[in-house]
Amino acid sequence: MTRTRKILRPARLAVLAILGGILLVQTGCGPSQGQRLVQEGASTEYGQGFDDGCSSGKKAAGDMFSQFHKKVRLYQQNADYRQGWNDGHEECLNEWRSMERQQELGIKQQRALDEQKWLEKKEKEDKARQALPKLNQKQIDILNRLGH
Repeated sequence: MTRTRKILRPARLAVLAILGGILLVQTGCGPSQGQRLVQEGASTEYGQGFDDGCSSGKKAAGDMFSQFHKKVRLYQQNADYRQGWNDGHEECLNEWRSMERQQELGIKQQRALDEQKWLEKKEKEDKARQALPKLNQKQIDILNRLGH
């Protein structure tokens, strides 16, 4: 094994450990939101309703990994389950939509930044062409690279 590989191996292991930790958090290992609410004093039915409503809210917002869950009889007969389901559905639906808006905004901002950089580059090239009209494109490109 080369010296470079020996150095990179611990770095790769660290990256894998971090990614594994993120994956555990994202996949929902640990108590669900509803379970945490029960631990904080909510009824079991409320917590179960919250989790079912949350999953349904994410599905309604477009999350392809979530499923619609609703225990219809329990929803009709148990006020705690019904309230939990409604609260979970609304919270997670809004949370998912907010996340989508943030992603869309980030994409728009990146596009605007890319366009601004492209325009600045074009402006530099145009100024170089105007200042040095006798140079060909290859010579102008060399000068531009030297200027960076």
